[in-house]
Amino acid sequence: MRKYETVEISESQLEDFVRQEPGHIEGGLIYVDHQRRTRQGRLDMLFVDSGKALVVAELKIAEDDGMLAQGIDYYDYITSNIEGYARAYKDKNIDFKQEARLFLIAPEFSTILLNRCKWIDIPISLFTFQCIEFLEDPKEIVAVFNEITIPAIAQPIEVYTKEQHLDYVTDCDVRKLLEQTLEEIQ
Repeated sequence: MRKYETVEISESQLEDFVRQEPGHIEGGLIYVDHQRRTRQGRLDMLFVDSGKALVVAELKIAEDDGMLAQGIDYYDYITSNIEGYARAYKDKNIDFKQEARLFLIAPEFSTILLNRCKWIDIPISLFTFQCIEFLEDPKEIVAVFNEITIPAIAQPIEVYTKEQHLDYVTDCDVRKLLEQTLEEIQ
């Protein structure tokens, strides 16, 4: 087994890893552009997925709850101008009729960010990463990505009335006995 250690990298190094090997994040992902200027600032990365949908990616090298709002701002800008991006990058065959996606990529995500993501009605995918450096010559650094599942919205617990519980009892004699017992308890 090769010896390695985990290492920290800069955001530009992370961009380089993602740009060079986008398929390590998601199969079929193709790099489009990075540090693209928008009204909200420079968005980190643009990709096109295997279904030809445009993907906006926000990258951080440390846990940052603000990345969700920042990513949504970039997503909003891109989706408002998606036909122009499809024309500007026509060699990438972007299907502007498909809904764009948002990727957040960071070493970890807080419970707060995870809980906020479940309430947002846009396609968001979360990916953690870890960089490892192999310790043999020549030294090599690689990034390993892992998709994180956004928690589902909890469904309300259905509370049954006494009458609804009694409706489950189909035998008339048993139902009468149960009703009498409940009256005595009250």
